[in-house]
Amino acid sequence: MCSLISTSEYTKLCILAGAATAGFTGLVLFLKRKPMITPSEKQAIFITGCDSGLGFSLALFAHKLGLTVFAGCLQSKGTGAEELKEKCKERFHIIEVDITNTMSVSKAVDRVKELINTHNLELKALINNAGIMIFGELEWLTENHIMNQINTNLGGTIRITKYLCPLLRKYNGRIITISSHCALTTLPTLSVYAATKAGIVAWCDGLRIELAKYGIPVIVFIPGSFPTQTNIMARQSEYAKEMRQDMTDEYFNYFGDYFMEYNAYLSCIPTPEKPIPVDDDKLHAKFQDALLAKYPKQRYLHEPFRYAFYHFLFKISPSQLRDYFIQRFMQTPTWKKKYA
Repeated sequence: MCSLISTSEYTKLCILAGAATAGFTGLVLFLKRKPMITPSEKQAIFITGCDSGLGFSLALFAHKLGLTVFAGCLQSKGTGAEELKEKCKERFHIIEVDITNTMSVSKAVDRVKELINTHNLELKALINNAGIMIFGELEWLTENHIMNQINTNLGGTIRITKYLCPLLRKYNGRIITISSHCALTTLPTLSVYAATKAGIVAWCDGLRIELAKYGIPVIVFIPGSFPTQTNIMARQSEYAKEMRQDMTDEYFNYFGDYFMEYNAYLSCIPTPEKPIPVDDDKLHAKFQDALLAKYPKQRYLHEPFRYAFYHFLFKISPSQLRDYFIQRFMQTPTWKKKYA
């Protein structure tokens, strides 16, 4: 049988097909590539809650990118602040701030303005990271435990954002607020904490629309769980003692064995002796995108496979089965009738 095309023509067609494929692939890659802002020392960011944990880690990471970092710490002479000062010699400023205190926030903002004017900087981002988490059933928590979580995680975040909005508007900055997987699925013994984190997401959804016309992107960042790499549970034993002291005899007679077993379980979760960076390259890559993408996503979700799997089950399951799966997900001691 005679060939319909010659060898030379076939070769040309192969070359054209290869070129077309390469061109199409290049176009797809180009379209997928996000335009990014080139970081410089003139661009400053303010991160709250840098004493330890995620804030400590993000401050180091942002500094490594070449940005100027204002690291908000509850204690400017604390271990975390001293570690940061030791690791970052230039383009790094510790700012003491208690976001639950209006006067402290006002002083911190004045310090930010002073640094901006002195070093000719632009405030390009506020990262709302400061927060506290206290494990305990509602009846165990003291009123201070409840209000401290609300005032820090929700009220404090809103407060410092309000004070920094004029600077962010002036310099076309953005707001990145750290929420939690607990905002997606409320977990037992973390109901108050989850309420504050869900409240933050709801607030960001409204704030995003409010500030869009001023050119301020509002971003929700939901990281995974890494309690052994942070100090978020460092004070849990102290909180448990306060709960026990606040319990009446009637309460302790009812909850005592369960309460003691539950907190004994939590006490076995190790926490670092000093602040350490979170070891998660994918987390930092997503944070970099939220921080430097010209067109950032409204929400960034970072979760290990176990979280993704359980969240899928939670979504598709009827409520009773969903509650069972949540208990399995928690893997903590549960109340038993023998306690009563």
